[in-house]
Amino acid sequence: MPSATFDAGESRLLAYLSDALNPTGTGRNLFFAYHLDLTLHAQALADVLSSPSTASKSIAARADRRFFWNRVMAAPILDAGGDAFVLPMIVGSIGQLADVPAAAHGKAVALTLTLLARRSADRAGTRHWRRGTDTSGAAANFVETEQLVSLDRGRVVASYVQVRGSIPLLWSQIPNIKYKPTTRLLASGSPTSASFDAHFDALLAKYKGVSCVNLVNQKGSEGLLEAAFAGQAKRYASSRSAALTYTAFDFHKELGARTTHDVELRINGAVRRARALSVLWSRLQPEFARYGQFMTGTQHNSRQEGVFRVNCVDCLDRTNVVQGLLGRHALEALLAQLGVLGAGDDLATVLPQVEQQFKILWADHGDDIARQYAGTGALKSGFTRTGQRTIGGLLDDGVKSIVRYYLNNFQDGHKQDALDLMSGAYRVKRDVKLTFQRQHSPLVPVLAALTALGYAVTSATCLALAHNASGSSARDSSSSSNSSGSSGHSIVVALGQHVVAPLLLAAGLLLLIGRHGRMLVDRPQLCPQLAHTVAAAESSAAAKQH
Repeated sequence: MPSATFDAGESRLLAYLSDALNPTGTGRNLFFAYHLDLTLHAQALADVLSSPSTASKSIAARADRRFFWNRVMAAPILDAGGDAFVLPMIVGSIGQLADVPAAAHGKAVALTLTLLARRSADRAGTRHWRRGTDTSGAAANFVETEQLVSLDRGRVVASYVQVRGSIPLLWSQIPNIKYKPTTRLLASGSPTSASFDAHFDALLAKYKGVSCVNLVNQKGSEGLLEAAFAGQAKRYASSRSAALTYTAFDFHKELGARTTHDVELRINGAVRRARALSVLWSRLQPEFARYGQFMTGTQHNSRQEGVFRVNCVDCLDRTNVVQGLLGRHALEALLAQLGVLGAGDDLATVLPQVEQQFKILWADHGDDIARQYAGTGALKSGFTRTGQRTIGGLLDDGVKSIVRYYLNNFQDGHKQDALDLMSGAYRVKRDVKLTFQRQHSPLVPVLAALTALGYAVTSATCLALAHNASGSSARDSSSSSNSSGSSGHSIVVALGQHVVAPLLLAAGLLLLIGRHGRMLVDRPQLCPQLAHTVAAAESSAAAKQH
């Protein structure tokens, strides 16, 4: 039997698919289970199992489509009625602390704490190539986090669900070599409102109540996003549903040097997380109490009637700190209901060993989510782990920021194509030959600029040393003034040739790189239009006007 042959385009697709499923590459953190639907949180699964009509369905037939990552790849089998042979895969994170002893006030329990993240396959992608929502309301970097607690080997099960997702507006931040790419936000209008409405209509249908917690800066480009988000949320709450609430909290301002290095904050366990976060908690507490959490196996079973939707710009670093705060309060509320914690007690003071393990679990959770979207672990993970900012943590954040810059500009195009192929954003079409554009590398101009800069610095150093040496010899000899004048002229000429000219060349090359940065980054080629939501909406609006 002759072996299959593939053209260049098909070979590229196979390489993308291999990377998407590679557990050490883009396919890290793929999970499946034989007898449990990982796409459903505990409350949704309980609802499914409570009805004979849905309980009898296969796992694939009743899965949450948002988190069913192999749904498109398995479509031929599903369409043929073979759903019993398909196991849904999720992308996300699973971490667990098993049989953690918690004893206080004469009450002792052994709890198993599981933290599970489900990343949406809709608008899936990388940090700068997928921002905001698309016109259907799907948000980039949308992740459902479920905190599961089981006691007495499963007799009592509690589930607390939160979500995160990119700011639900039509906005983009296309890589262009610069450290912070230009933020483009579509002006308020029907496309933005329609996308916003579709996003929250779907969330409210799924979770009943949604409380948005926006952690971005309230100045600069982030301030523009915050103001637009606040305006849309106010419009939606007044015209469509009051079940949507909105809270803005400038994380960097509130947790700046004024509080982050406060003495009490540096002493682990002296305060609840941080004094600044307690201000945020006081604002979120009413919704937290109203939403509750899912609980079964106790005398007072309960349901969760709403979720917090937390975001910053990337929905990674700041978001993880606040979601960890909410998760800790959910655990404290559960332990208080079981009598392990008394009124006014908290984990840090009563159960410090549980608190420490809980922090590590949440920090690992945030790292997993961040690696999938940004390429590195989360920034501020040291704060999540210890409750304080240290020099080591700041250095770690600096290294991660540099690595993110490199990956986001020079590696993420390939990764985005792999994700688009796996998630079904790109559909392979028969008899359509796929061609890929040749991409320009910034390596040559960058190396030339660095070489010119290095040459200028080296030349300046050598000239300075030579000038000092000639000055010393001149003082020790009876040189004429003509000789010193000639020497000064030659130094000026040498400076112009070997220092100024290379510096001008380096500056010109760097200016050229910056001006054409978008052409030098690694760009996705399968679905490039999905990154340019603002440009597409503006073009569509202009076409309608004509």
